[in-house]
Amino acid sequence: MKKKLLTAVAVLASLCGYAQTKGTSALGFGITSQTSKSKVRNGAGATDIDKTKTNNFTLSYGLFIKDNTKLGLDVSYGNQDYQYVANVSGSKSKSYGAGINYQQYYPLVKKLYAFAGGSLGYGYTKTDNADPNYEDRITDRYSVGVDGGLTWFFSKRFAIESSLLSANAFYTVDKQKGNNNGGQSSYENSYTLFNLSTSGAFNNLGFKIYLLF
Repeated sequence: MKKKLLTAVAVLASLCGYAQTKGTSALGFGITSQTSKSKVRNGAGATDIDKTKTNNFTLSYGLFIKDNTKLGLDVSYGNQDYQYVANVSGSKSKSYGAGINYQQYYPLVKKLYAFAGGSLGYGYTKTDNADPNYEDRITDRYSVGVDGGLTWFFSKRFAIESSLLSANAFYTVDKQKGNNNGGQSSYENSYTLFNLSTSGAFNNLGFKIYLLF
């Protein structure tokens, strides 16, 4: 009887996956780099070339504060360069972001789990215009959201996760101080946006890979 009980416990442990226990840390890192170039022939017969280069970096850390419950922190940095030539034309921007998230995991089969959670975030972007007649642009963005998806704890040290359903609300404040020499007035705009999406499951599927320790 005792042997059967120990065997049942061992089987149950194998079904529960590896590292969703209290005290486990999860570390994730992401890099996205994109370059685009287009050529357009203008009315004078010359060729105008548009170039844009974008880089984004993200770092995620999560701690399982209890079994199958994770509290996380995300930070991000990005930059974009659009035909930037100092004192001539184009623009370049830098973006910074931070957010906190909470996720609850539910065992499905062996090492496969479903998760549901919520998040709060803030992002800041500053755009520098190379043309001296135009001033810089500053954007603040606040977000709150909920999402759900699947996580596969495929080894003791690694897990892969994907969000399949999400609902997010955003509040954005966009500011630019005009320069009279450029004939441009100052402005401050604010926007609100609500988005409910299942696109991640079908045509925009993305993954996060975590190192567990």
